[in-house]
Amino acid sequence: MELSRLSYKRADIRNIDIMLEIIHRCMNEVNYIDYNESEFKRYLDSFTTNWLKNIIETRHYYEVWYDDKIIACGGVSRDYSQEKQSYFTAIFVNPDYIGKGVGRELVHYLELDEWCFESNLIEIPSSKSSHKFYHKLGYEYRTYPPVFNENDGSTIMYKYKKM
Repeated sequence: MELSRLSYKRADIRNIDIMLEIIHRCMNEVNYIDYNESEFKRYLDSFTTNWLKNIIETRHYYEVWYDDKIIACGGVSRDYSQEKQSYFTAIFVNPDYIGKGVGRELVHYLELDEWCFESNLIEIPSSKSSHKFYHKLGYEYRTYPPVFNENDGSTIMYKYKKM
């Protein structure tokens, strides 16, 4: 896989089913192992069309394209009540492309988004399945050992940007 051939586009609502398929595949093929059955069902059921539509409409959400198809998605949120702080949201890579550098490239791309670029701090709610990946990319744990929220199964990680 040639990572230089990845392209990034702002997410289009017309592609919502493709992105949801990636999210559901990732949950069913990767994340499921880290959660008990009831937690997993609750988390999986939260990834709905309306949920993703809201993200696309209110955040900087991106599609990652390779060979004329979407293979990953993820975005940046901004909470203006927190000065110079941004958040990653709903980062998922098609399981067929995990381990090939796509996730790393997507995170680097998101770090260049204008909301991240203007921020001093980037936070990410990380799943049990992805926290080690983010740690390798320089993100620190808010609590260590990580404590995972019962509502969404995530732990908060962060990175201060060098100004």
